Amino acid sequence: MDEVSMARVDCRAFVEFCQGHHAHACSIPFEELPARMHELPKTSEPLIVYANGAALPQASAFLTSKGYQVAQAIEWTLPLAASLQAAGLWQSGAQSQRLWQPAPLMARFVSEFMPAHQIQPGQGLDIGCGAGRDMVYLAMHGWEMTGIDYIPGALQRAQQLASSQHVTVTTLQLDLETGQDPFGAFADGQFALITVARYLHRPLFPWLKRLLKPGGILIYQTFMQGSEKFGSPRNPNFLLKPGELAQVFAHTDILLDTVETLDDGRPVSAFICRQVADCL
Repeated sequence: MDEVSMARVDCRAFVEFCQGHHAHACSIPFEELPARMHELPKTSEPLIVYANGAALPQASAFLTSKGYQVAQAIEWTLPLAASLQAAGLWQSGAQSQRLWQPAPLMARFVSEFMPAHQIQPGQGLDIGCGAGRDMVYLAMHGWEMTGIDYIPGALQRAQQLASSQHVTVTTLQLDLETGQDPFGAFADGQFALITVARYLHRPLFPWLKRLLKPGGILIYQTFMQGSEKFGSPRNPNFLLKPGELAQVFAHTDILLDTVETLDDGRPVSAFICRQVADCL
C-alpha cells in the first residue's frame, strides 16, 4: 500500500513532537488516545504509528482493538529523525495534521451549496454536536458556531478539537427532551444555520423553524427507517420515515432531500432546506 494514503499518528509527548516529527503527522500522545479518538480518520484508513519505548506496542494494540489497521509501528529514534530530514520529510513546531473529516454532507455544504446559493457565514447552531467535528469544521469556514449536547465529556472534546484547529466555538449542556422550552437562551430567528446529525426528537421541529432566520439553512442528517436491519437505532421513534422532513418543512425552499448509505449499510437522510420570509 502506498504510504501517501496512510494517516500518521505520533504518540510521543507533545514537547517531543514539536521538536521534530514526520511531515503531516498528527500529534496525539499515547495517554490521550482514548479521549481523542474523534481526531482520527475512519477505521478503513491505515495508520502509521510513531512512539517511544513501551508506548509503541501499547498504542498499536489499543488502535487495533478499536478496529484500525496499524500498517506500520515505528520506534522514534535519532537515526530515524536524521533519515526523515535527509528525505525532506521532516517538520518541527506545534502544527498537527488534521486527520479527521466532517460528515460528507457538511463538506459538500461548504464546498458546493454555500457558493451555489450565495450563503454567507453567520451564527450557527449544532444540535447534538457530540465531539464537535461538524461544528468545528464549520467554524473553520467562518461560521460562528454554538453546540448543544447533553453529555459534558462530549462538549469538552469539542472544545479541545476547536482549540487544536485554532477556532472558537460556544458549547452548552442542555437536555432537549424535558418537554419545556429547550431554547430559551436564544431569540426567534437568531440562526443563519442549524445542523442536526444522528439525533431525532420530533417535538423540536417547530423550534427549529422558529430559530432559523429568513434565508437560514437547516441541515438534517439522521437515521432512516431500514437502519434497524443493520444495527441501532431500532426504536421507530428514532427513525425518520421516507419524505418526513420534506413534509415537516414543506414551507421552506428544499435544496436537497435524498438518502445516503453509511459504510455499515444504514440509510441516513441528507436534507438541506432554506427558510423563507413567510415561515415565521
